[in-house]
Amino acid sequence: MGKRTCIAVLAAVVAAAGFGVVPMTARAATGDCLASVGGVDLNRATMAELQTALKRGVLTSVRLVEAYERRIAAFDRAGPKLNAVRHLNANARAEAARLDRERAAGKVRGPLHGIPVLLKDNIGTSDAPTTAGSIALAGNRPKLDATVTANLRAAGAVILGKTNLSEFANWVSLTMPNGYSSLGGQVVNAYTMGDPSGSSSGSGVAGSMAFAAGTVGSETQGSILSPSDANSLVGVKPTVGLVSRTGIIPLAASFDTAGPMTRSVADAATMLGAMVGPDPRDPVTSVSAEHLPRGNDYVAGLRKDSLKGVRLGYDPDYSDPVVDDAIATLTDMGAVMVPISQASTIDTVAVAELTFIPNEFKYGLNRYLATEAGAGLPVKDLTGIVLYNNDHPDEVKYGQDLLVASDASAGDGNLMALAIPFVAATRAVLDGWLEQNDVAAIVGPRANFVAMGAAAGYPSVAVPAGYDGAEPGGITFAGTAWSEPRLLSYAYAFEQATLRREPPTVVNPDLLTGVCS
Repeated sequence: MGKRTCIAVLAAVVAAAGFGVVPMTARAATGDCLASVGGVDLNRATMAELQTALKRGVLTSVRLVEAYERRIAAFDRAGPKLNAVRHLNANARAEAARLDRERAAGKVRGPLHGIPVLLKDNIGTSDAPTTAGSIALAGNRPKLDATVTANLRAAGAVILGKTNLSEFANWVSLTMPNGYSSLGGQVVNAYTMGDPSGSSSGSGVAGSMAFAAGTVGSETQGSILSPSDANSLVGVKPTVGLVSRTGIIPLAASFDTAGPMTRSVADAATMLGAMVGPDPRDPVTSVSAEHLPRGNDYVAGLRKDSLKGVRLGYDPDYSDPVVDDAIATLTDMGAVMVPISQASTIDTVAVAELTFIPNEFKYGLNRYLATEAGAGLPVKDLTGIVLYNNDHPDEVKYGQDLLVASDASAGDGNLMALAIPFVAATRAVLDGWLEQNDVAAIVGPRANFVAMGAAAGYPSVAVPAGYDGAEPGGITFAGTAWSEPRLLSYAYAFEQATLRREPPTVVNPDLLTGVCS
């Protein structure tokens, strides 16, 4: 979950008025002494630019890994102690060296070859623990990589490590803050030194601080889009079924998915292309092959002029400076903005989706522990986790009311069919808005369409749009099933026309104190 409850998400979004749009040209140059490696600025370089440097021999993958590890040591472990990264892969340099040798031999797997990435710590890695932030799962070394992990490795990505998260995807306690876990502690937003948003909080902060070239998050409701918004990142919440969930510790399978979180739209498109596709172990992905672009290439469809003449829906009942400016910018770019009122429908969906989570979480977690988790854990099911937590109140310091409530549910896989008509009804509402108003997508005020897209299993793309002082704000393009190529292109056009994103070290230069001074 992106917040403790969907209503909390929407309330926080609505309350966060007062954004001012600060263009990149108004910011001072960065004084980040750890940003440059081989003449490449890690805060701003795209994956394509990193590939160019690797091809020319200006960089090696090993040097990239070392540079990111230095940044993590300086900013995450020391300095401001952002606590975004829970675990570093001891084999990362060896993996990078192997990929450097492949490159030298003339073998380049693709645009992710030798590129270091970080994974949210609910995404399975057979060579490192996968914990969901739980002290009860601290020793969980899964039998196999998650399919997402395996796909990224096959594409040539270096798995640099795992990021902290809101424990069990923010499904532990209503009072637990975003970014906290009993195992990893509290993640801190690098821009504001406050709320990193959840539950992919570590992926959001690590991505914003260039602790890797890109990060991966997961979402049930807002957990990619909300931390992307809060950490000035591009976040892609894919159509459920585009990306396999096998090997990811689940929250609610009817709504779960994984997706990239990056500093540019092109990088998000690059990572998405490596993550997608059918997986026989996740039947919901069986139809995804029919909807993939040629060669799984989402970058090829990115166009700066993609918004010209496009009809986009927006909520006329919501207004603040960042949204108003974004709508004006979209209009200037040739988009036709169509007002669509929807606030009451979103609130209804927000509440309704939550009702399915307790049963699905208990069933999915118990199944994961029985079939995918590693050996030797002190717990075998959700009941065991609740009891284990009771013995460790100092770590589980915000309580575990959501875990207890979920454990009291039936945990019955057959009851998951109850979500099917709800998902279908939500899809009908969204599709109805699109069709009745003849719009290609809906532009949300920051994360306002989190609930609708999550409940429908439909895609959304978040993109930075400005700052209120140090606080980032973005907009979200939401569409119908399998519309990722179109949404990415719209986000790319907006990004390239505005170039609003700035690194945290520019917006919040106090981060550099004790690190670069």
